[in-house]
Amino acid sequence: MTSADYTVDLDTAEQFLEYIRPSRSHWDTYLQGKLRWVFRGQRDANWALLPSAWRTDEASKVTMEHLSSNYGTEGLSTFEHHFERCRLTTPSYVADINSQSETELRILQEFIAHANAAGMPLPYSSVEIQPQDFGFIAAFQGKEIDYPGYEQRNGHFFDIALRSQSMDFGDINEELGNSPELHEEIRSLREAWPFLINFTMRNPVAALAQHHGIPTRLLDWSHDSRIAAYFACSNINEEEMADFNKRVSVFALNPFLLQRERITEDDLAQFPNDTEAAKVHLSQHSTFVEKSETTSYLAAQSGLFTHPDFADLFRILTGEYPTIDKSIELMINWKQHTSSDGSHDIKDYIRKITLPYHESDRLMEMLDDERIFLATLMPSLDRMKESILARSIRSSRIAKRR
Repeated sequence: MTSADYTVDLDTAEQFLEYIRPSRSHWDTYLQGKLRWVFRGQRDANWALLPSAWRTDEASKVTMEHLSSNYGTEGLSTFEHHFERCRLTTPSYVADINSQSETELRILQEFIAHANAAGMPLPYSSVEIQPQDFGFIAAFQGKEIDYPGYEQRNGHFFDIALRSQSMDFGDINEELGNSPELHEEIRSLREAWPFLINFTMRNPVAALAQHHGIPTRLLDWSHDSRIAAYFACSNINEEEMADFNKRVSVFALNPFLLQRERITEDDLAQFPNDTEAAKVHLSQHSTFVEKSETTSYLAAQSGLFTHPDFADLFRILTGEYPTIDKSIELMINWKQHTSSDGSHDIKDYIRKITLPYHESDRLMEMLDDERIFLATLMPSLDRMKESILARSIRSSRIAKRR
């Protein structure tokens, strides 16, 4: 199962806009009522559904380093909570994950500090990041971890992930002396790394930061497919439009069917030691909506977010973070190989609709007629000039082609 199984390639702006309208019958997938699907636009159809905090291109990495003050630049705040990153005492994947999580939280701390310096209200009760607000402790079963404030969770599939990070101390039993406690600790570490703080970033301040350009592990979506189409096409320049091989994409996600048909840990209970079952469980994503007086753009864009439930656990098991499209592929593949109940087609969960770059101006003009343009999506007087220029430049570009 690959993205080709749920991709719909269209040739004209008219076809594209007509296809993505939620009122079309092809969006009627086993549920009655509106708002079944949500949409996300991406300016390159080859891009995966990868959150901005996890992108590995050089520009994204440099941006993360600067935003987290890793180049030694002086920030407006300090981040006192340091996770274990020493590779001499911590497995390499755990050290990498702790470093990444610390970077993401440090960036959120800088975001809060700058907003406070500007006197802007935030949907967060503290001026200092409380990491326990953004994740939980995943502990090996039978382990009690002393990290005040964190919710602690256990599970068979957490154990599989944590067991992948067991440590090899060689034959050091004679060097440990007669300390039962130390022998027990070494025995435990030979079996599995005892815990990992798994971050979801399901939090109002993370949602607000994401929506205003701060890289996080969240993804933005909209209930309005036209808004997703706008953001897919809005930054394509004239030179790029000359490339007839390039396409934009709008992803469609059915969160209601995804939630109703998701594979639970109980469903996988008969496979307690199966690594593939663990991947299915740990790759899962969920949606959440954040509305407050500080998120007017979210209201204008009918916005919501997806977040990974167990991304850090998935990474120590597989070496990579899960994306929502790959998560759905894993789930569908698992159902097809283990169930005979005729599970849903993958297109019932996710679709990817693409359009050639050279059709983007035409699509933007059609969206403009429906009052989908920058000024209505980002209602701020500071955006008016940008909106006027964008519409005028596009009109001039179209006139030159005639």
